[in-house]
Amino acid sequence: MAIKMTDCHFEGNGIGIKAPTSAEIEMSGTTFKDNGKAMDIFVSAADLKSLGLPGDTPQEYIKEVLQILSDGKEQPKEKQLQSISDSKLFKWLGHGASIASIGSALIAFLQTL
Repeated sequence: MAIKMTDCHFEGNGIGIKAPTSAEIEMSGTTFKDNGKAMDIFVSAADLKSLGLPGDTPQEYIKEVLQILSDGKEQPKEKQLQSISDSKLFKWLGHGASIASIGSALIAFLQTL
């Protein structure tokens, strides 16, 4: 079910709207003024689990990897996986993390956004 916002005004907030990547948001006539950030979209704990990641995975690490993959989306999959192998996410996960399985899941997830 979509979250529908019509003619809403967000002013003076740290974050106007915070929602998971799975949220359907429909807005019309909505304005943002003097907020620290208009929208903060995050990967939910359920999505993290489906990606094979711990629920407490830092959002900034996920965002970094998704940005790297987005910037290199025209590259072959092997090149994309190599590009994220030195990311903060995989340093945080440690040597036991499978770049191939988690990286492949992240590439597929990015295609759904």
